[in-house]
Amino acid sequence: MAIDRMKKVTLLTPVQASQRLLKTLHGLGICEVTDVLNQYPELKDALKRPSIVTEEIDSNLQKIQTILSLLDIFSPVIKGFIQGLAPVPLLITKEELDNALHKFDLEEVYHEAQLLDTEYRKVERSISAIENQIMELEPFEDLPFAIHEFRKPKKIKLLFGKIVNASYQILQKDSDFKKKTAVEIIYPGKYYRKTESVGEFPQFGPKDNVQVLVACLPEDWDDVQKRLRENGFEEINLPDLNGTVRDHIRELKADLSTLKVQAQEIANKAHKLSVYRRTVEVLKAYWENKKRMVLSKSKAVEGRWIQILSGYVREVDLPKLQQVIKKDMPEVSILVEDPAPGEDVPISISLPPLIKPIQMLINMYGLPPYDFFDPSPALIWGFLLFFGICFGDVAYGLILLVASLYIMKRTKPYEGIYNFAKLLFFASIPTIICGFLLGSLFGDLYKPEYLGENNILQRIMEKTTILNPMDQPVILLLVALVIGVLNQFFGIGLKMYGMAKRGDKAGAVMDGLMWLIALPGFIIIVSGMFVTPPTWLNRIGIALFGIGALGLVLTQGRDQANPIARFITGMISLYGIVGSYGITAFIGDTMSYCRLLALGLTTSIVAMSFNMIANLLRPIPYVGIIIFILALIVGHLFNFLISVMGAFVHSMRLILVEFFGRFYEGGGKTFEPLGFNSESAILVTSDEKNK
Repeated sequence: MAIDRMKKVTLLTPVQASQRLLKTLHGLGICEVTDVLNQYPELKDALKRPSIVTEEIDSNLQKIQTILSLLDIFSPVIKGFIQGLAPVPLLITKEELDNALHKFDLEEVYHEAQLLDTEYRKVERSISAIENQIMELEPFEDLPFAIHEFRKPKKIKLLFGKIVNASYQILQKDSDFKKKTAVEIIYPGKYYRKTESVGEFPQFGPKDNVQVLVACLPEDWDDVQKRLRENGFEEINLPDLNGTVRDHIRELKADLSTLKVQAQEIANKAHKLSVYRRTVEVLKAYWENKKRMVLSKSKAVEGRWIQILSGYVREVDLPKLQQVIKKDMPEVSILVEDPAPGEDVPISISLPPLIKPIQMLINMYGLPPYDFFDPSPALIWGFLLFFGICFGDVAYGLILLVASLYIMKRTKPYEGIYNFAKLLFFASIPTIICGFLLGSLFGDLYKPEYLGENNILQRIMEKTTILNPMDQPVILLLVALVIGVLNQFFGIGLKMYGMAKRGDKAGAVMDGLMWLIALPGFIIIVSGMFVTPPTWLNRIGIALFGIGALGLVLTQGRDQANPIARFITGMISLYGIVGSYGITAFIGDTMSYCRLLALGLTTSIVAMSFNMIANLLRPIPYVGIIIFILALIVGHLFNFLISVMGAFVHSMRLILVEFFGRFYEGGGKTFEPLGFNSESAILVTSDEKNK
């Protein structure tokens, strides 16, 4: 239940056996390959990097991606509930992998997919081009004349455009303009088809735009254009085509229909390829893993006869590695060393099932350094308590318990999702307990106004409730603050443990113990502002704060060479501007635990609100009881989802910010042994897959 001890290994192998060694390490899946030159920089000039070739791998991955891209377009995967929670790796058996490699014709499927992809893109471009043409022509669809006739006249000039009706009326009253031009309003074609009676045409308002066709003699062209521009005329450039725009659009739409039929035929053919999706995904996982294996070779160095490979292996797995190398590759020599102090060792953490789910919080914040300690056992109990108070409701806890058990059953092979569901399962237990203690079951649904006098749920809740946050919020607030204070002290204690583990016992006393002496005294002194403590207790508080503060003033500036600077640094460290902690940080972090009260009240209040709304609907004749039940279901489902999210996020925040900030430091890198298993695919036995 700690950070796994690691061993640094260096493997010397004949060059001709280097590929076989990599395959052996890949098959074992217990050794992380690292750059040899990081371990032995003096070899840089003496040895060279081995050459690697990935053309075949890259070619196969490109073919696979072409097939999968086509399937994603025409036969996308419909994700289930579990797959929607997080990326789910592919579970692959050895038999399935062998069949995919030796019995599946990737070239044939790729050729068909490439052909369909080319045809589809060609049809798609044609469809897009026609749709763009139609979009451009639609504003002119109702023009009643053939466009080519607009450009026929040689002895007159024609101009088509739009003008505000008020300006058009001004021009109509201009005798000189009327003398030089012939102007006709171009109404939409539907009016021309309906009747030739002017009375049937629409009437324009003063601010409406009017489309007009203007004709004039060539010698009047410049003057007419000038007069039109002065009155806000906007010329409209007509498309270059024969016949009417409507007829041309009709032809384009016919072509569009034909192309869409072709696109659907291509889609049907592409959909038939979906039967190969899983096989193609298996091959993708294989070639991606093979590429990782080949690229790991680039971390080695070699001479004419010998290749050197280095890496890390967990101490518990070292005998297995040594045994396999001795049995299958006796020509390979292994040098085993302990990591040097300060070395950037990859981190592997082994935890028992009870603690394992909380590791997701560690991963989110960052793994600890190799010389630190695993804080997982210290986190899970606080997280579960925070979650239970925030989400405390008996019914919600039971729903969460059932839902998490269902997800655990469906996701056992997928470690990440399984552990998340298991964490929710653990969290459902304090949720139920806090629900009983705080008197919440679907809010107050157990009360007589909803389920009748003296119902069994009412009797149970009345016997188990010891604190009603609606009636006694101050008490719950004090409980939250006490939890915050204790958690802060616990964090400081863990800081002392971490520093002592690294051999800095003096730092543990100066940066940890001094605060554990000063802060209780500070709390006693501050509490005197609200209550009157006994004289002896007040004296103890002053003594504790005095001793702790003096120790902090004398030690927090120890890095300063100047005695005055050391004293000033020590003084301001009490406030929290510099130094390992501070009174302001303590107050701020402790007050953050008030969110336990806020979240707990929010869950209950929202639940009670939905109960009241549903109860108002119950008197409706005939359907009232049905609406009452439906309103309860919808309302409480909404509150459940929102509240469980809030409880998880805020409990996690209290861990990552207010608790981790006291002692924890991340920065460790994950141990990633060379092997087939990855985030995208896991190699399992047939029995494991069928569970």
